[in-house]
Amino acid sequence: MPHLVLLGDSIFDNGVYTSGGPDVVTQLRRVLPAGWQASLLAVDGHMTRDVARQLAKMPAGATHLALSVGGNDALSCLSVLDAPTTDVRRAMATLADVTVDFEAQ
Repeated sequence: MPHLVLLGDSIFDNGVYTSGGPDVVTQLRRVLPAGWQASLLAVDGHMTRDVARQLAKMPAGATHLALSVGGNDALSCLSVLDAPTTDVRRAMATLADVTVDFEAQ
């Protein structure tokens, strides 16, 4: 039986943001073909470093994975965008450092 597992953050674990409407996994379960399962391992607020813990909970028989993560990592870098600068070269170097860290995660 095909089994889709959702990993990541609030893009998939969005129940608290739907104002009573269906969350992503509920919508998926409604539209997936007969015989398919969908499981939600994504957790609102999780970051890229948390995906390994989600993978450790992978249900046996999972056949498909969907991953959406990184938004919370990006939010944690917003202070860099708000920081004043008088030196464009230094600002670009700071952004490059953030990018390297983001990619490494």
